Amino acid sequence: MAQSNLLQLILNGTAPKNIRMLVSRGSAPLPAGENLELIVCLLKDSDSEVSSSAARTLASWNKEEIRSCLADRNCPIPVIEHFAGADKTDPVLQAIITNPATPAAIIGILALSVSAHLLEKVLDNRIRLLENPAILEGIKKNPQATPEIRRLVREMEDEFFGDKKRDYAISQSAEAAAIVDQLLIESEIPLEELTLEGLPVDAEARRSELDKQIACLTVREKVKYALFGNREVRTVLVRDTNKEVAKSVLKSPKLTDSEIEGIAAMREVSEDILREIGNSRRWTKSYPVVQNIVRNPKTPAAVSQRLIPRLRAKDLMQLARDRGIPEAVRYNATRALNQRTRPPQ
Repeated sequence: MAQSNLLQLILNGTAPKNIRMLVSRGSAPLPAGENLELIVCLLKDSDSEVSSSAARTLASWNKEEIRSCLADRNCPIPVIEHFAGADKTDPVLQAIITNPATPAAIIGILALSVSAHLLEKVLDNRIRLLENPAILEGIKKNPQATPEIRRLVREMEDEFFGDKKRDYAISQSAEAAAIVDQLLIESEIPLEELTLEGLPVDAEARRSELDKQIACLTVREKVKYALFGNREVRTVLVRDTNKEVAKSVLKSPKLTDSEIEGIAAMREVSEDILREIGNSRRWTKSYPVVQNIVRNPKTPAAVSQRLIPRLRAKDLMQLARDRGIPEAVRYNATRALNQRTRPPQ
């Protein structure tokens, strides 16, 4: 019996009890994802023997298999809805939150109570937040939201939903929601839609033309390109004056370590971008990133000061002599160098 037919029989209550019991035990010869969907349906079966059996099966189901199913873009919505309400463990909720196919309504409910770590995952999906600002309201009501998370929420609200930024407001029509769902499913986005073709070969002319074309994009389109565009486009957008556009570049799944090294050295990027790179454990594992961040005159002093002790002596010496960086950074570099070269007493 095909899965769709079996599901339909269970949904309309016409499946025989022996079939429902078989499915409720997870014994149907079906893939794990399909079995989960059917068992979740049977939790509401009118026969208590069937519903109890389904509940016991779900309780004993392999947790890793459940997380894998929930992280799948093709995971049935009823399965996501069930585990969003029934399982409060971080790994399961993270799988639901990071799945781009999870409905915004579910994310909005979870935003009210999940841990600070999971709130950060909610904030990672900027396109979903722009389309569904009610999620931001849920985050603000969450007592576990940290001061940093609340700051990020305020920034997004100011940038996109404040009185001075009405032009950034995004329609929440069904058509717009469908477009965003399409954007979030990277594998379904044709590559040609995310690149700017026909640019001049000459580097200077190419850069000028690229700047002009990107300047004509809406904020929402810029975020899309920041997330899924090519390296050349990301290099332009990371310098965008709109904070959320620039930060979206750092969320791109295509971003490489070498790009981060280059961005860390850019004088045109905002302090927010440099702060985010400098505070990232992942990116600051790279010595060139640390070196570029500290040498960048736009890097916030607190970030530079924390990273200076990680520099090699020869780099500290060059930093102490560099008149192009703030005096406080030169002073801290000199002090670190003196402490390292001071003879033991």
